[in-house]
Amino acid sequence: MSAETDLATFAADLTWADIPETVRSHACLVLADTVAATVGGSTDPDVRGFVGEACERTPGRATVIGHGATTSRYLAAFANGAAGTVLELDEGHKFAAGHPAIHVLPALLADAEVDAGSGRDLLVAFVVGYEAAARAGRACYPLAAGYHPHGVWGPVGAAVGVAVHRGYDAEDIRTAARIAAKDAQHTLMAAATEGATVRQAFAGGANLSGLLAADLAAAGFSGVEDGVARHLDLAADGEVDREALGAELGERWDVTLGYFKRHAACRYTHPTIDAVEALLDDGLDPATVERVRVETYPTAAGLTETHPRNALQAKFSVPFAVATRLVHSTAGKAAFVDDAIDDAALALADRVEVVATDEMRDRLPDRRSARVTMRTTDGTSVTEEVVHAAGGAERPYDEAAIHEKFDALVRPVLGDTRRDTLWAATREGPADPQSLCALLRADD
Repeated sequence: MSAETDLATFAADLTWADIPETVRSHACLVLADTVAATVGGSTDPDVRGFVGEACERTPGRATVIGHGATTSRYLAAFANGAAGTVLELDEGHKFAAGHPAIHVLPALLADAEVDAGSGRDLLVAFVVGYEAAARAGRACYPLAAGYHPHGVWGPVGAAVGVAVHRGYDAEDIRTAARIAAKDAQHTLMAAATEGATVRQAFAGGANLSGLLAADLAAAGFSGVEDGVARHLDLAADGEVDREALGAELGERWDVTLGYFKRHAACRYTHPTIDAVEALLDDGLDPATVERVRVETYPTAAGLTETHPRNALQAKFSVPFAVATRLVHSTAGKAAFVDDAIDDAALALADRVEVVATDEMRDRLPDRRSARVTMRTTDGTSVTEEVVHAAGGAERPYDEAAIHEKFDALVRPVLGDTRRDTLWAATREGPADPQSLCALLRADD
């Protein structure tokens, strides 16, 4: 059998009992974190605009997270996928070089809400969709120059998750994955680095495509042979690693190997921000910082815009990430909004030098590192190196930190009572998709 078939067979056969308890627990934590990022992002002006222009004008029973509206499954999958990425706080996976969870959960929730099924059914589908998305990401890593990972391989995971929840057999799951792969988007990293907010639509589009692919497979449409790899080949830098699609299924659980984010910026900036925070913890006075030198790996070193024009571009700037953390005393949501792009932060960003080094490049892909040296007004210099950014398997956050992030994102949108109920429903596993989605609707 091909690896593509192995993946589909694994997906069709997986049961709740097959998933180790530690994996189930971690998957629920990923679920909680992904829901929080989506609720927090639901207030984004572009997301709100789309909800008003499209979702509220289209009838349906699927919840638009953080809003009072319900709409069609397709538009809910799109809107919630977009909301989940706007803050740059959604869970990610370094070996897939992207964000599997937010490419699976919105499509799965939108479909499961209008279908029958238990909370366990939802979690099994979420886990297997995540495993499919992460393996598709691994298979086409690295992407061709200039690509943004959002929206490229994500439709495969969304399609598999939805197909599993619906109870498709292995052949139909494989067909759904093959069809979904045809919608691998030609996304550009330039959208993020230039501040073009179409970038926020990439993950939303992937969820919509995955849901549609599951519908097409059920209707009898067929996909091309070896379709996942052949479609993704077009976006990969070299040939897709077909065997990666079926590698270590049931042995390596990729859903446990991701990272959580507390800095509201591109993951490439995180080792730098962690180094800045370590220096502050050691007593550095941010008011005395005169110049900053950041040594990091080439991809991160390419994020050099010192005067971002909007919040999105700010999230993809190493100089601004350094500056806003020093000036605004946070690297959370408030540090990367339009109001944070102020004169003080911009002036300091101008004094941040970012360079790529062979040393940092040679540590990839396992170690994504940064070394930060700050020169102060009294002429002294201090240096801090971070080998692995916090939040991943090498330096995990404790659950209290993830819960704190959850509260900060959910409370302003849904309130205290709903926040507490929602944490329990996601962290412990929801009773069913309908009750979970009811908690995700705002009262507006």
